[in-house]
Amino acid sequence: MSIASCLVDRWTEENNTIITKWKECERCYQGNRSVQMQYYTESLKLLRKIQGIPPDFKNLEVELTVAYNTFLFSLRYCERNEAKELLTQCLNRLTEAVGCQVDSSEPGDVWLSVLRTVSDPVSVSSVHRLLLVQWALWLPGHQFERIHQLLVQVNHTGAEMTSSLSDLLAETGDLGLSVEQSPALQVAMVAKELKDLLHICTVIARGIEQIKEGKHSEALVGFERAKALSTPRVLLAQTHNLAGRCFASLGLPQSALRSYRQALEVDFGCLSSLHHSAVLYAELGNSQAQMEALRLLHSAVMLQSGDRPDPVSGSLVSPAVLLGTEHTAFISAVPSPPVILYTLAHACVLNRRISDGAEFYLDLLASLQSDNIPFVSETSTDFPRIPELYLEVAFTLLRAGRFWDAVAVCDEIITRTADLIPERMTLDLPLTCYRLPSDAASATLTDKGPESVMEKLDCVVWTGAAHFLQGHAYWQLMDTKEAITSFTRSVGVLVKVCISQRGGVCGQGRGEAGHRVLETLKSQALAARAVCFSERGQLKESLRDLQLSLQISPGCRSAELWRVEVLWRLERREEAQACWRAARSSTETPSLEDLPLYLQGFYSDSLSLDHNNLEKKMEKFIQSGHKT
Repeated sequence: MSIASCLVDRWTEENNTIITKWKECERCYQGNRSVQMQYYTESLKLLRKIQGIPPDFKNLEVELTVAYNTFLFSLRYCERNEAKELLTQCLNRLTEAVGCQVDSSEPGDVWLSVLRTVSDPVSVSSVHRLLLVQWALWLPGHQFERIHQLLVQVNHTGAEMTSSLSDLLAETGDLGLSVEQSPALQVAMVAKELKDLLHICTVIARGIEQIKEGKHSEALVGFERAKALSTPRVLLAQTHNLAGRCFASLGLPQSALRSYRQALEVDFGCLSSLHHSAVLYAELGNSQAQMEALRLLHSAVMLQSGDRPDPVSGSLVSPAVLLGTEHTAFISAVPSPPVILYTLAHACVLNRRISDGAEFYLDLLASLQSDNIPFVSETSTDFPRIPELYLEVAFTLLRAGRFWDAVAVCDEIITRTADLIPERMTLDLPLTCYRLPSDAASATLTDKGPESVMEKLDCVVWTGAAHFLQGHAYWQLMDTKEAITSFTRSVGVLVKVCISQRGGVCGQGRGEAGHRVLETLKSQALAARAVCFSERGQLKESLRDLQLSLQISPGCRSAELWRVEVLWRLERREEAQACWRAARSSTETPSLEDLPLYLQGFYSDSLSLDHNNLEKKMEKFIQSGHKT
C-alpha cells in the first residue's frame, strides 16, 4: 500500500471518529455550543494536517469532506472573514488539484471554472457540498445576486446566464446538486438537509427584503410556495407569519389572521404571530380578541427563560446564523414584557375593564421597580415615561374605587419630582428660549436648550397631575376639605409656568403638546375645585374658579353646566338662563385625542352635574316668563 493511500485511510478514520463522537454528543446534549466548539477545533486541526501537503486529486474527496465538516462546525464560532479565507484556501487547493487555471480571484469566477472542470462523479459530489458552504456564507449578508449566479451555473453549466434575480427561488428549488455520499466518509450533516435548509432560509430572507421594499405581493408568492416545502417546523411557522404580514399590508386582515393562526398551530413558539394578531385585532376594533392575544403573549414571553433556543433543536446549522441578525430580529420581533403588560393594561382601561387594568398596571409597576429604572429616565417610543405611567396607574385605581391606593401612587410621583420643579419659569412658544426670573435661584437649569426646558415643564405637569388625581380621590372619599387642598396645590404648581405665544404662533411638536396638557390640566383642576367649593356652600369661590376654567379651556360642557348651577344658587337667575342657552347652543367640543389617559377620563367624571335636574329647573324658569 502506498504512503498516499495510508494517509487517506488515516485521515478518513480520524474524520469518522470526530463525526461519530459528535453525533453521540448531539443526541445527548442537543447541539450544546461548547461541545460543538470542541469538535470544530478537532476538525480544523485535521484539515490543517491534510493541507500540510501539496494538493492532490487522489486526496481530494477526503480533504473536501473534512473541509465541509469543519465549515459546518464553524458557522457559529468562526468570524465570517476567517471563514471566507478558509474557503478561499480550499478553492485554491481545489483548482490546483484538478489543474484548473483561473485568472480571477473573484469567488464567482473561481466557482465557474471549477464547475466546468470537475466531472468525476465522486469529486462533483464533494465540490457541490463545498458549494453549499459558499451559499451559507453569502446568505447572511443578503448577497442574493451572487447566490443566484452561482446556482445558475450549477443548473446550466456551460450556458450563458439569462435568468434574472426574480428567478432566484426557482433556481434554489430546482438546484440539481449531486449529493451522493461515500459510505466510507462520514459527514456532520447530510448535504440534502443543508440544501433544503438553505432553500427555505433563502425564501424567507428574500421575502423579508421584498417586504422592506414594499413588494408585498411578490413576497407573498414566495411564502405561499414555501409552505409546501419540506422544512423545519419553526421555519414553516415563520413562512405563515410573514405571509400574514403581507396580507395585512395588502389590506386583507382576515387572510392575515388566518395565516397568523396557522403559524401558531405549527409552532406556538412563533410569538411574533401572536403579537401581530393582537395589533391587527386592535386595528379591527375587536378589543376582546386583542386583550386575549396580549394576555397569551405576555404569559408566553414570561415563560421563556433566557434567549429562545435555536429554531431547530439540536441542529448543527442554526437558521438564525443563515438568516443573519437583522432578518432574525425582523421575523421574531416581540415587544418586551413591560411593553406587552402596559399595552394590555391600557387596552383594559379603554374597554372599561377597570379592575383587570388596575391589576395589570400594578404588576407592571412591581416589575419596573425590581429593575431599578430611574424615575424620570427616557423610555422607548412605545412606552410612556415612568411618571406618566404612574399617573395612568393612579387614574385606573381611582376608576376601580381603590382611592387610598391612588393617593399612595400620586405621593410617589410628588416625592420624586419635588426637587425638579422650578420656582417660576416663562416659556416662549415656539420653544426657542425661556426665561427664569432673577429671584428663582433654586430653579437652575444646567442645560440651556429646549430639551432641558421641556424636561422642567414635564415635571411641573406630572406633579400638578398627581395633586389633581389626589383631589379626585379625596372627593370620592367625601373629604371635600382635602380635595380642595389637593386641587389648590395642583393649580399652584401649574401656574409656576407662564406660556408666552409670541405673535400668536403656538409651538410645534412636543412644546405644543406640553402646552395643551398644561392648560387643560389647569382648567380641570380649577373646575374640580369649584365643584368642591359649591358642595361646601362657598358659591362665590366656586363661580370664580368656573369662570377661570372656562377662560382657559372653553367648551367643557361639565364646567358650563356647573356655572349655570352656581349662578342659580346665587339667585342670579337671568345670568344662569343666558349661560344655559349658550351652553345648549354651543357646538365647540374640546378634542381629547392628544390628551393623556388620566385627563381624557375627567371630561365626564364623577364631578359631572345631574343634567336632568338642572334642565327641569331652567325650563320651568323660562316657561314662567322670566326672559332677558
